[in-house]
Amino acid sequence: MVRIFWMLFAIQVVVAAERVHWYGRFDAALEVSQRTKKPMLVLLVTKECDACRHLLVKTFGDSQIAHLVNENAIAVIVTKENEDYPIELLYSTRFPTLFLLSPEENFMMEPLRGEVDKALLRRILEEKFSNER
Repeated sequence: MVRIFWMLFAIQVVVAAERVHWYGRFDAALEVSQRTKKPMLVLLVTKECDACRHLLVKTFGDSQIAHLVNENAIAVIVTKENEDYPIELLYSTRFPTLFLLSPEENFMMEPLRGEVDKALLRRILEEKFSNER
């Protein structure tokens, strides 16, 4: 009985954990960014990238980071292979690459390329988002 209780409790915790609300199309995210005046957090990935999957699951799967992103930005994930984003603006040869853009599509920080430590990302985002308020 105790084991069942803990299993149900664990399921509720996982379900209740906040996740980043990703847009799948750059143009849709840009439209919302411009309307809400929130910056865009753009994650550029490739389909066969282990570091990309790790960043999505481990780093952006963190409920504190997810909450920070959801409250302060419009998050969009774009795949290099799809090329449905402004390639000349969001150019990278290293994946994943994370961009923070203003609603006017100006860079708000240097792109973060490759694996990013969870604590470092949280610190950078907190600083950038606090400057925007």
